[in-house]
Amino acid sequence: MASVDNLKYQETKPTSATGTNEVMTIKFRYKEPKESTSQLISHIVLDKKTPFSAATENCKFACAVAEFGLLLRDSKFKGDSDFKTVITMAKEAKGKDDEGYRAEFIRLVEMAEMLKK
Repeated sequence: MASVDNLKYQETKPTSATGTNEVMTIKFRYKEPKESTSQLISHIVLDKKTPFSAATENCKFACAVAEFGLLLRDSKFKGDSDFKTVITMAKEAKGKDDEGYRAEFIRLVEMAEMLKK
């Protein structure tokens, strides 16, 4: 049976308490064709404290979509999110929208906001 690595983050406190800026470790194994031994790629993801304003349009838009999902589910993790914030974030991150999918998402959020009233 294959061995499993020990848990690296399970027993520690949040990153601010431990003084480390590691968020996660990604491990990926692959085999070359006709090879019997797998190769490991391991990468530690660090919290670089990048402000949201510096995120890409795609990242910002994805955040708007995720926040909308939290609102629809009335998730306990939604915090102080609201439809206006989602709409604003999505509009600011709309960017080039050749197929119109982002504009359609914004219209969907606007309709959900009206229905919620």
